[in-house]
Amino acid sequence: MGGAQVTYIVLDLEWSQPVCKEKTRICGTKVLQVEIIQIGAVAVTDGVINKSTFSEYVRPRYYTEIKGMIKKLTGISKNDLKDADELDKVLLRFRKWCDSFGKTLIATWGPDDIPTLKGQCDFFGYDISWMPRWFNLQPIMTRQYDIDRPQITLQSAVEITGVGQQELDYHSAINDAYYTALVLTKIKDIPKEIEWQKKVDMAHANPFISICHKSQGNVKTARMNCVPRTSLLNRYVCPICGKPATLKGRLVWVKPMNYMAVVHCNKHSVKVTVTFEKCADGGYTWTKKYTLSDNEDEEKYASLIMKKQAVSPADDSSDSAYQKRRSRKRR
Repeated sequence: MGGAQVTYIVLDLEWSQPVCKEKTRICGTKVLQVEIIQIGAVAVTDGVINKSTFSEYVRPRYYTEIKGMIKKLTGISKNDLKDADELDKVLLRFRKWCDSFGKTLIATWGPDDIPTLKGQCDFFGYDISWMPRWFNLQPIMTRQYDIDRPQITLQSAVEITGVGQQELDYHSAINDAYYTALVLTKIKDIPKEIEWQKKVDMAHANPFISICHKSQGNVKTARMNCVPRTSLLNRYVCPICGKPATLKGRLVWVKPMNYMAVVHCNKHSVKVTVTFEKCADGGYTWTKKYTLSDNEDEEKYASLIMKKQAVSPADDSSDSAYQKRRSRKRR
């Protein structure tokens, strides 16, 4: 994201629900699932939280009775909302506040806030084409902090990143926006992470999209049983979610100095290929590539394992071993 400096608008919403399914509002094919009752936003520019914040209650038009669970969770009562404006007027002020920062991008904790906002605006016919683009900070944070699941609570994120004491109550829109902003200040290279997350989302939406990730390194030997366990060559990562992946079988020989395997994270099956190239100093450069596997990859890998058509890199993976086999054939 080149050009003008971007200010991240960290947004959080609270909403009410119909007291029962029979009270759900339907207009034609449009269904009003919830109504927003509070908007909180905090601005972060160049890693620094701005003193100017946005916090307003929103008066619901239909779901005016605040369910006990929501009242207990958010601390918002019907009395808090009686003098508030409806969503369209609050959004006008929110837009003006956002515009004061110039180029902006919205960040949320979790995937629900923006679709909820768009759904309500679509129901009432409010124009939100002016809204900045947005991204979900949650999977970015869990990937960068090497957490083995894509979703964690905001409170857990605050504790893991160590951004400060938790003196404010959670489940208040402005408080949650502030906590999320604190977490955002601990995330490195956000533009790059956003682009990577777009690829992740596309891959989840379309299983035919293949994301390729490549890593390289140097080792003294191409024999896998001699490669240190701490070497990056012995570590596997899912190219989709960025989580550690498990090699349940072994790397199998495909052709000289080329090996493959299929590894798994909690969600994805991934094809791994490793290529060795001998260096002038007698060591080896390795290149490891990951792509989403398909049925053909799975079947090929299973066949190689079962039929033992490949030489295990733990037994005979070096270039010299390959030359020895060639020499025996010539005799």
